[in-house]
Amino acid sequence: MTDNEDFAPLYDANQATELEKNDRDKPIPGGEPTCPVCNSKLTRLVESHPAPRSDNSPFRVRLVCTNDDCRRWTVYNW
Repeated sequence: MTDNEDFAPLYDANQATELEKNDRDKPIPGGEPTCPVCNSKLTRLVESHPAPRSDNSPFRVRLVCTNDDCRRWTVYNW
């Protein structure tokens, strides 16, 4: 894969696991975790899960850093 400014980097596996745990603990507006890289607030986006799915969840949650210089993200099944 080549570098492309339209693609933001993913969080590493440990960061993504911790973000999912923290987000599940506070799944309310304003309960979003902060970015472990730059300490900015994350945005939570709830999406309809496209097929094929790895489980029965109809939704997935995407956490995206709001800092334009960081823009890291992760996604997990709800």
